[in-house]
Amino acid sequence: MIVPSAFLDEIREKLPLSTIVARKVKLTHKGREYTGLCPFHKEKTPSFTVNDDKGFYHCFGCGAHGDQIKFVMETEKMPFMEVVESLAQMAGLKMPTPDPKMVEQSEKKAVLLKIMETACRYFQTNLFSAIGNEAKKYLIGRGMSSELAKRFRLGFAPAGSGLLAHLVAEKFSVKDMQALGLIAPNKDGNGYHDYFYDRIMFPVMNRRGQVIGFSGRMLHKGEPKYLNSPETDLFHKGDLLYGLPQAIETVRKKNIALVVEGNVDVISLHGAGFTQAMAPLGTAFTEDQIKLLWSMCDEPVICFDGDGAGQKAMVRALNRALPILRPGKSLKFAYLPEGMDPDDMIRKQSTKLFQEEIDGAKPFIWALWQMLLDGRTLDTPERLAKLEKDAIEVVNKIEDAKVRNYYLKEIQKRLKNLGRSKKRVVSSLVPLLSPVDSPQLLAYIVMYPELSAPFIEEMGHYVHFSNAELQALFDQIIGILLDESAITSEQLLDMLSSEQRELLNPILQTMKKGQLNSEEVVAQIRTIITTAKRNMLKAEIDMKTRDYLENESLEIKEELMALQEEMKELMKNK
Repeated sequence: MIVPSAFLDEIREKLPLSTIVARKVKLTHKGREYTGLCPFHKEKTPSFTVNDDKGFYHCFGCGAHGDQIKFVMETEKMPFMEVVESLAQMAGLKMPTPDPKMVEQSEKKAVLLKIMETACRYFQTNLFSAIGNEAKKYLIGRGMSSELAKRFRLGFAPAGSGLLAHLVAEKFSVKDMQALGLIAPNKDGNGYHDYFYDRIMFPVMNRRGQVIGFSGRMLHKGEPKYLNSPETDLFHKGDLLYGLPQAIETVRKKNIALVVEGNVDVISLHGAGFTQAMAPLGTAFTEDQIKLLWSMCDEPVICFDGDGAGQKAMVRALNRALPILRPGKSLKFAYLPEGMDPDDMIRKQSTKLFQEEIDGAKPFIWALWQMLLDGRTLDTPERLAKLEKDAIEVVNKIEDAKVRNYYLKEIQKRLKNLGRSKKRVVSSLVPLLSPVDSPQLLAYIVMYPELSAPFIEEMGHYVHFSNAELQALFDQIIGILLDESAITSEQLLDMLSSEQRELLNPILQTMKKGQLNSEEVVAQIRTIITTAKRNMLKAEIDMKTRDYLENESLEIKEELMALQEEMKELMKNK
């Protein structure tokens, strides 16, 4: 909604700035101004001034400057519209009446939200009835209490078309149900079936707690393991964070936020007292999600799983955030022990150890530097020069000039220290993976995105190319499909640069559309992923074997045996 500037002026006129600021800052009246300790930085001598006549506050210490609306946005970590609505109510003003078209859109949105709320209640009822016994057993096995399940409004979608029948009985339109991704047409073209079935349901809510989508985890064997609502008028996966409404109060009050990989991790962490935890929907972490976090917290902590896949997800998050870093807004990274995820740590070890990991989160510059050093041997001037060239190219992606200059200075300092150091061989942040050099996989993904979609996250976790250009292209395509799962082949190609399409052309020419049927394409994709898993597992076994030869501890031996057992299982099922 666009708020007329005259209405904003009326709010400012009705609510003196000093009245709004005094709710957060102890003010002293001096002449025409008020002074106090700045709420935006720590200080002992007041440098923060409020001038009602001029209608702005200003801090001579940190430069903070703004009006009533900006002050509430910054101190309460609230979005613009929520602040306007709150201040309008305080001033006794009615929000401006929108035009008829906006009213119609608002009424339509209200109907869609009502359908989603009804669906959520249907799933919840199922979970807490006899039909949900197996789902309840799974959740209990993951350490989830009934109270947690209710707090996050978990549910169960049984097999069949029960939701469709329930919503029809409630007089909702089939067209709206399909538009919301709750039902899908049958393959024979006759009728519809539930989009989610045999899945534990995790409602996805906006910051106001309204249900706008779902993430469903398969209860029994099947693909994909997690299925999200498709993109709808309400649900845009790249703009959302799972657990936001449950976390928002803690995040705003304490200026702390924690981002983990999965829904179950979020709920387990909330149960253990980490009520600042949220998760992206899938492994993609978008610029919009980062900006959403920054609207509530200055330096969110990213904590993905302690394995190769989790490390790769962290690198993707780092690259997404790098261009949009700005003064006071950054990310920190917590690195869990190998093989651990947050849920494992708090259930198998202790909340204290997990808290220590979060408290020890590394700043953005540390993670960036480790990414730049990853896998390099710096034993010659030429290799050091190449590191410097690559580092400067990466840092120059930062759009904010002030932040970019500070990063360039820090990188130069680290390069000087490295040049003086006698230690030339730099260890890798992530164990180097045995590559799966199968360009055909790129052809399968581009030509059959609808068949590849269920396997995208697995591909992103396990597949690695030794050719840097192919790896960059692969990462780009994976990122697109994680954000846009329903994309067509033509749309996907349009989103690539001309250089990327040129790189793809010879690969695509080796395969004609229709050369393989759907089952054969899926079988080929599965084979490539299995090979990649085997390569990653073999690399981990080799590394763990070297560790054991250097230090014959019982713990390392047990870890090695577990990896070997996993390899046997993988070979058995290939």
